[in-house]
Amino acid sequence: MRAMQILEFGKPLVLRDIDIPKVNYNQVLVKVEANGVCHTDLSVRDGTIYKRVNVKPKLPLTPGHEIAGVVAEVGDNVPLSKGDKVLVNPWIGEGSCYYCRIGEEQYCDNPTWLGINTDGGFAEYVVVPDFKYLYKISNLSPIEAAPLACSGVTVYRALRLANLDPSKSVLIIGVGGGLGSMAVQIAKNVYGSLVIGVDINEEGLKLAERLGADYVFRVNEISEIMRVTENRGVDAIIDLVGSNIEKYYPLLAKLGKYVKVGTFGGTLPQEAGLRLHSMGWQFLGTLTGNQRDFLSVVKLGENGKIKPVVTTLKLEDANKALENLEKNKITGRQVLIP
Repeated sequence: MRAMQILEFGKPLVLRDIDIPKVNYNQVLVKVEANGVCHTDLSVRDGTIYKRVNVKPKLPLTPGHEIAGVVAEVGDNVPLSKGDKVLVNPWIGEGSCYYCRIGEEQYCDNPTWLGINTDGGFAEYVVVPDFKYLYKISNLSPIEAAPLACSGVTVYRALRLANLDPSKSVLIIGVGGGLGSMAVQIAKNVYGSLVIGVDINEEGLKLAERLGADYVFRVNEISEIMRVTENRGVDAIIDLVGSNIEKYYPLLAKLGKYVKVGTFGGTLPQEAGLRLHSMGWQFLGTLTGNQRDFLSVVKLGENGKIKPVVTTLKLEDANKALENLEKNKITGRQVLIP
């Protein structure tokens, strides 16, 4: 099969012809029909992600964790059939650690993350270690479904932690990207909140408006956010790009929540810490979502409440897709088609 692989960290991916993997007990071989391209794939390619998470890969490695396709082969004891259309949950726990036991497998002490520390979906086939991480889909095409596996479930979890409702407002930083375009739809269609978007990309701001954002601003216009919230500030900030916290936290209203999704960004300044008790602020971090979050976002997609905005490319164009992300040349989500 064809696969775009990392042979050396920091170098472009290489198209290789490798063996189709075999399946064992409980495992499933999925024929990949679509794989979303995530900013995390950049840090996987460069090797920087492994300084921040407790996973150690071996090279060569096939990246890609937003995977949708059809069942090609099944191991013993698998209640799926060849030809079933599926979305893959790539955030796989080993099952026995504390976090797996409480249902938060994405925080597993020894995880198997497809495309990060084991081979993922930038290929024609991928092995899923356990069938319980596969979700049947029917109303979604694989192209529409693939981005839900990371961008969808990640923002769903972040917005859930923000405790939104129709009386509240939310500021989405990085509103025009793959996560941001999903966040606008969930904030509006699930919670009915006032949605304010910020981005450096003019096309991204236009996309957010088309998807239902109430207000959009360039990064140099964020002082306007206090005006549109009647000087109260926003009830939640969803930081999807790892922004400078010091720049945005003053926009929080009392009892506001700052939910950090983006990997990078500044630290919490001392002045913010001194005001925590009087303002009732909460600063939260979040990593993808659990199985229940995953099921919820799949159902939202199947029911037509959310729909990823995608641009398709061929598998062999993976390096081009990563370059587009690096140069902020894309809105919505890029999806590779093997």
